Amino acid sequence: MLRRSLITPTVFLAIVALSGCAAEPVAGPPTPASAAPTEPAAVTGVYTCDDVATLDTLAGALAPADGSRPTPVAATQPGMALTEYAVPALGGLSCSWRVGTAAGSPLEYPADSDWAYLSVKIVPGGADSWAPYALGDGPADTLIDIGGIESASGCGDPGCFISAPVGDAWVEIEMTTIFFGIGEGHFGGMTSDAILAQMEPLAASVFTAPTDAEPSQLVWPSVDLVEREPACTGALKSQGIAMALGVDSIEYEVFDSSSTGPIWFGGFVAKRAGLFTCSADAGGGAGASIIVGYDLAGIVDTMVSEPDTSTALQQIVLEGAVDGERAVQICTDTASYCTVIFSLGQSAYQVDSQTDAVAVAEAIIAQAR
Repeated sequence: MLRRSLITPTVFLAIVALSGCAAEPVAGPPTPASAAPTEPAAVTGVYTCDDVATLDTLAGALAPADGSRPTPVAATQPGMALTEYAVPALGGLSCSWRVGTAAGSPLEYPADSDWAYLSVKIVPGGADSWAPYALGDGPADTLIDIGGIESASGCGDPGCFISAPVGDAWVEIEMTTIFFGIGEGHFGGMTSDAILAQMEPLAASVFTAPTDAEPSQLVWPSVDLVEREPACTGALKSQGIAMALGVDSIEYEVFDSSSTGPIWFGGFVAKRAGLFTCSADAGGGAGASIIVGYDLAGIVDTMVSEPDTSTALQQIVLEGAVDGERAVQICTDTASYCTVIFSLGQSAYQVDSQTDAVAVAEAIIAQAR
C-alpha cells in the first residue's frame, strides 16, 4: 500500500491570490502611532501559530471601521487551488484566523456574509526567492519599513497583503474579506491605507519569529518531494482524457512552474512544490486544465479536515478511488465550470473544466491503475 504524509499544521491557511483594484471609500480610523510588536513570551520549542501572532495583535489587524475589537478564531478560508494548501508540504508554517460567519463555497457570495480571514505563512529558505511583487501583477511601486525590515504591501479585491524576506524565510501575511472590491463587508468604510496601517503591528510581531528564533525552532514537518520532469503522459494519456471530454482528440500544452522568473507568493509556492499544468484543448470550448502535484496527496486530506474548509467543500466519491483517497468538488452548477481536487496514490490532482471535471478525474484514475 502506498504511504503518504498527512499535512497537518497547527492551523492551516487558505492562500488566495489577490488581484484587481479596490475602491477607496471614506477614511477609516487613524493610523496607529507605532508598529512596535507585542512582546511575546519566550519560546522554548518549535514555533507554532500561537507564537507568531497573539490574539490581541490579530484583533487589532482585523478591527472594522468602528474600531471595535473582534475575536478571531482559528479557521481556514475555503479555497479552490492546490497552491492555497501547499505551504506545510514545503516545511513551512501556515496559520489562519477568521472573524465573522464562516465562508461557504469559494464560488458563493451570499449578501449577508461578513467574514474576514487573516493568514500568516512562513517558508524557511524562501528569502532568496522573494520579490516585491504586488497582487501577482508586477513589482510593488514602493516598499515600506516594518521593524527595520523592507516589505512589500498592497490591496486589491479580495483584500490586502504584507510580504517580506525575514532572515532566510519568505513571510507572507494576507487579509481577505468578501465584498472588499466594492468597499463593503467587514472593512466597509475603510481605505486601503487604513487597513494596511492596522496590519503593520501584526507584521512587526510576526517578523520577530524568523529573526529571534534558533534555527531548530523553525523546523516544521515537510513532505519529501522528489523532483520529476513535467509530462502529460501516464495517468494523463490523451486518449482517455479525450474520451472523458467527449471528443476525438486533444492537444496538450505544458506549463511548468519551475521555469518562471521572479514571482509573487502563490507562484513561489507552486514552484517549490513542483506543480505543473497540462492544459488540454479540444476546440469548441471543450477542454480541461489538469494541475499535477506529485507526493502532495496529503493536501486533500487537509482540505476535508480543517475548520471551515471541511464544511464548505463538497466531498465526492470518484469511480476507481480506493480506501483513503479523497476528492472535493467546487462548482455552482455541475453542468458548467467545475473544479475537482483529488488524491491518487501519493499525488494530488486538480481538474478545472467547463464540461465534465468529474469524468476527467475518473479517467485519470482509470489510466493510473
